[in-house]
Amino acid sequence: MTEPDRDPYLIASLRKGLEVIDCFAQRESWSLTELAAHLGLNKATAFRILHTLQESGYLAKDEDTGRFQLGMRFYSLGKTAMRHEQLKWQALPPLMNLAESTGETVYVGILYEGDAVCVQIVDGTELVRMHSFVGKRSPAHASALGKVLLAYMPDAEIDDYVATYGLKSFTANTITDPARLREELRQIRDQGYALDAEEMAIGLRCIGAPITDHTGRPFATVSLSAPSDRMTPERIATLVPQIKAAALDISRLLGSPGLHRRAAGAAV
Repeated sequence: MTEPDRDPYLIASLRKGLEVIDCFAQRESWSLTELAAHLGLNKATAFRILHTLQESGYLAKDEDTGRFQLGMRFYSLGKTAMRHEQLKWQALPPLMNLAESTGETVYVGILYEGDAVCVQIVDGTELVRMHSFVGKRSPAHASALGKVLLAYMPDAEIDDYVATYGLKSFTANTITDPARLREELRQIRDQGYALDAEEMAIGLRCIGAPITDHTGRPFATVSLSAPSDRMTPERIATLVPQIKAAALDISRLLGSPGLHRRAAGAAV
């Protein structure tokens, strides 16, 4: 195994910062002197690390005592992590029911760094079915999982998404025009579900519907995928209510009061 100090990819300053953070699992608060002695750092180095973490919101300093403790940024991250873990397991029974009733592979996904990320999956029973895995990422604009979540974003956030990640083409059906994407997202909000019409891969079609959190805001998606030859318009019409029902079941398990049709600032 490569020694940490010899690892050419290791960022020494970041490693030291993480060692400082780890100290707060042992004790609720530390002074500069205590931390420097505990980690064998000189005070100037320890001060720069603590100051950087404080300015970033990861640590808070009591100005009366000079002691540091975990900041609100960690509580925010922890709350997000717990929400996603809760989503993963609360979604499982409705997903299992949906996979059993349809025979198709079903997923739950969230939006992360411009991608739709699968956090839970239940395989269908069809002999020919779509295979995926937890952690799989797909560009949001080319997937039903992602388009559902983009649809409920404010306009400014959609603009940021396009500017940051672009609208890369994967098939001839991928939406690559911002104006067309906006129109698609308006339609998704109006109908309450999204379709992936072979936009990510030829031969694959998907349907997605929003899962809402305790505030009623969409933050995740239930999606079903199947080979295109099984996703006729007639079958899609029968699947959409089932997928919406599964999304509603998961939302209720998470304490959602119901869907707020539009995020604040979204186009009408």
